Amino acid sequence: MESLIGNLTAHPLFVKGVTAVLVMMLILSLVRFAQAIVSANIEDKDLRYRTRKSFSLAGYVLTLAAAIVIFSDQMTNLAVIIGALSVGIGFALREVIQGLIGWAVVSFGKLYKTGDRIQVGGVMGDVIDIGPLTTTVMECCAWVKSDLYNGRVVILSNSLILREHVFNYNADFPFLWDEIVIPVRTGSDHRLARDIIETTGKTVLAEIIEAEKDSWSSFVRHNRADDETLEPVVTMSFDSNWIEFTLRYIVYPQIRRSTKDRLFSGIIAGFEETRGKVQVASANMQLTEIPALSLHLREDGQPPGFSMAQDAVTRHPGKTS
Repeated sequence: MESLIGNLTAHPLFVKGVTAVLVMMLILSLVRFAQAIVSANIEDKDLRYRTRKSFSLAGYVLTLAAAIVIFSDQMTNLAVIIGALSVGIGFALREVIQGLIGWAVVSFGKLYKTGDRIQVGGVMGDVIDIGPLTTTVMECCAWVKSDLYNGRVVILSNSLILREHVFNYNADFPFLWDEIVIPVRTGSDHRLARDIIETTGKTVLAEIIEAEKDSWSSFVRHNRADDETLEPVVTMSFDSNWIEFTLRYIVYPQIRRSTKDRLFSGIIAGFEETRGKVQVASANMQLTEIPALSLHLREDGQPPGFSMAQDAVTRHPGKTS
């Protein structure tokens, strides 16, 4: 037994393996120490995240370089071993390999970045981390209405992007278009209603419109896309029940619900100030009570006003006098 252990420890690969492990532990310790300093001293979350990821990537590169240097005289043997095991390794680690390919596509293809709101494989949320194998997402929706966080963190395999559609809500411009519908009673002043809705939209969304003019202009210049107005647009339709106004506007995905609340609140307040000239419609049913009818029979058993002629027609409907 002692001779076996002695032969094992004396083998060149054993010494190189121990050296490689020690070097990897040293590199890992240095990376963790550098990341701790970054977390403590950098306030900007985007810069902090990118710096931490840069140190992680540098650690991977240094580890690979150290392994190549340590095992440089054994490369021929390693190539033979890896070649013999390539088929088995490829089958067993196909998910890992696909994840690495997916990570490369995400990184170099710019499909999404941290902070973007995405939807992949039926999961929608904000990207909080992108690793070599997985993407971590703070999930939205599910049992929570609108586009708000539900508190669940979802870890997606990067291999998903090779076989699933990727929806990015913040790709080239950080907003999207949304709509709200306001039903107004027939008979209301529809011109006044339109003015109130349009004015409220412009007031609530003024900051977003001003901030995103440049990003939208840049997108239209660099892509085959038709120009679209960023100003709120009000359209009208009507039927036998009510007049229906639709307000189309731009909004950041993260504040869709709060923006709708501000728009509806402003519109309702504007309608109330018209003193009944503009009223919101609702699908209410009005019931009318029919008063009870009292009938008194005559002595001959017929209702009042019943004549002999009517009686004859009733008995002989085919005859005429």
